[in-house]
Amino acid sequence: MKKNVIALLALFTSAFAFAQEVETKNDSEWGIKMEGKIGFGTLVSSNTVNLHGNVNAGNIMLYYSLPNGNSFSAGVGTLQFTANGATAGETYSLEQMYLKIPVYYNFSISILKEQLDDKFQAFGGFGVYAQTLLKEEFKTMTTTATNKNQGWNAGLGVQLGVKFDVTQDLDFGVGFETQYDLNDLEKDNTSRRMETATTINFLIGFKF
Repeated sequence: MKKNVIALLALFTSAFAFAQEVETKNDSEWGIKMEGKIGFGTLVSSNTVNLHGNVNAGNIMLYYSLPNGNSFSAGVGTLQFTANGATAGETYSLEQMYLKIPVYYNFSISILKEQLDDKFQAFGGFGVYAQTLLKEEFKTMTTTATNKNQGWNAGLGVQLGVKFDVTQDLDFGVGFETQYDLNDLEKDNTSRRMETATTINFLIGFKF
């Protein structure tokens, strides 16, 4: 997975260099964007086998666009991971809720610039995040166990997608994102991390 992330970062860096050559805007601007995400992930834990499950997430991000069209964004989000497993002959369900604080660098390239008047763009980005496991719940047929505030860790992510400017101040987009925890969450002699979380992202952005 690390090799895949490094390869994606190299691809985005190349695209970023190209974007700087072909894209120039006149003004810097602030904005806010909201992202809804759905996908799948893999959880690695010291007290269970690797679990593959579903991911539902969302972010609210404040961004600052540079004159060349690239931007910095930071915000807050949540991620829910759900999975099923079995231990000692008994099945169980797992539900986790994370709080995430992401910081990203993004760039965009216009597609069909002359035909669509610079409204349709491909975008990419890479960044880092801090996160904490707010709550974790194990359920079996007879018992429920809950853990809260299970520590902090950090990770990195990469994005790729397209967006369309509906108006001068409003845009919609769709894309893909992969996130990878760099270190473990550790508490009460248990370590865990989200090895990968891959999502389809739906976004809406507003410029101030």
